[in-house]
Amino acid sequence: METLNRISDWVNKAVGWLLVALFSVMTVTYFSQIVLRYVFQTGLHWTEELTRYCQVALIMFGAAVLAGKNSHINVSVLEALVKPRIRKWVVIGQQLLTAAFFLIATKIAFDVILLTGTQLSTNMRIPMRFVYGMFPVAYTILVFNVVVFILNKIREVPVEDVREETVAG
Repeated sequence: METLNRISDWVNKAVGWLLVALFSVMTVTYFSQIVLRYVFQTGLHWTEELTRYCQVALIMFGAAVLAGKNSHINVSVLEALVKPRIRKWVVIGQQLLTAAFFLIATKIAFDVILLTGTQLSTNMRIPMRFVYGMFPVAYTILVFNVVVFILNKIREVPVEDVREETVAG
């Protein structure tokens, strides 16, 4: 389990650096486009497209990192209604549904790549398989992080057991 946690931490750290790079590219391209349009009355056609692709990648990879920490926005009414011993299994069930959904989404993303992979982007003229390729990569990282989270959650000692050990010790 420690190996999986180390791999997950390494992957999330690498993705974190990717997120910083993507946000930096977005900032530079937005700023340059503003300067070119308002100062020089011209612009670069490809900056809007690059910024859009970076933004989508930022969202997808950011979601993948958040999945491993169970940090997504959720409605926790069901978790609040059940007892603490059952809550752990409710969370695990929710995470299993998340993993199943994104495994299906990964398959669909590969199908989209096969279908549209030969097309070129409008302004940058790059193959769309590179653009659409970010989805299965992000989904795979997301599923991996969810699986590691579930395994850690299963091994987690319930709060009541910790209290009993503390009182007994």
